[in-house]
Amino acid sequence: MKAESKQVCQVCGTVLSNDSESCPVCALQGALRPGSGGSALNDTLSESELRFEHYRVLQNPDGTPLELGHGAMGVTYKAFHVHLQCPVALKLINARFIGDASARHRFVREARAAASVRHPNVASVFHLGESGGNYFYAMEFVDGETLAKVIQHSGRIEPDMALEVAAQVALGLTAIQKQHLVHRDIKPSNIMVSLEEGRLESVKIIDLGLAKVVAEEDSISSAGGFTGTPGYASPEQFAGLGTDIRSDLYSLGITLWEMLLGKLPFQGSAAELMYQHQHAALPTEKLRNVPAPIIALLEVLLAKDPGQRFQSPAELQKALPIVKEALASGSPLTMQD
Repeated sequence: MKAESKQVCQVCGTVLSNDSESCPVCALQGALRPGSGGSALNDTLSESELRFEHYRVLQNPDGTPLELGHGAMGVTYKAFHVHLQCPVALKLINARFIGDASARHRFVREARAAASVRHPNVASVFHLGESGGNYFYAMEFVDGETLAKVIQHSGRIEPDMALEVAAQVALGLTAIQKQHLVHRDIKPSNIMVSLEEGRLESVKIIDLGLAKVVAEEDSISSAGGFTGTPGYASPEQFAGLGTDIRSDLYSLGITLWEMLLGKLPFQGSAAELMYQHQHAALPTEKLRNVPAPIIALLEVLLAKDPGQRFQSPAELQKALPIVKEALASGSPLTMQD
């Protein structure tokens, strides 16, 4: 009896179960490679290369897959659930991690961490699958745009709306904390907002790619190494110390600052940002047009010492109505009040 010859992916060597010349992961990554002009192996992506179980990756008019964004571990595409007939966000492991067993482990860990959180202010993960030996996961497709794009378009956000965004992110962080997780990458590009005629409809935290269990050994960064985004990271992240939800609250404080001013409080290279977040005084002189109650709020969120910040998102939620009341009355406020 003649043995059946098996086709393997020409990029990563994965044994294929169909007539395609590459596994779906390599095909998609090749299609997005600068200067490739399409798939690394073909000018256009075939139906099989766009299909992941019952999800079909959608395409741009030029035939390239419709990318939604990059995360720490993978690339996210807009896809379509062919059975339920609804859009989803599909995240695939990044091309540089293909064939890396430890990276696959981290990717699965990320999916499971995200799937453990169920809350209206956190994008839900509902399926983990495997294709060609590489993992992917499907999550809720959030209609709207990132907070980063909103800031880019508007320059700055009115205080009332900025506080409401912060309030909804705090609700999401409360759900993340309940699962004993810390996000470690709260920033405008990881916050999705939906607006309706200028009104805020919903806010959702996305991308738990750097999330870890509090007090768990960090398998993403090396011991004592930095994990996060320099412009938004807490002093303890730069120091390579253990982080908890208070680190996410610091990053939320930076995000609130950026919403109000359109710029970050600290600027410079990664090394300069490391020094400023850890040692430089908060440049409150830049807040001269920001109401005093919000300045008081920012000073607590952005305290260098985690012990001087709000100790939980719930504490922040309790403080926000007080801030809003002080704004409405025009009275000054300190967080000691």
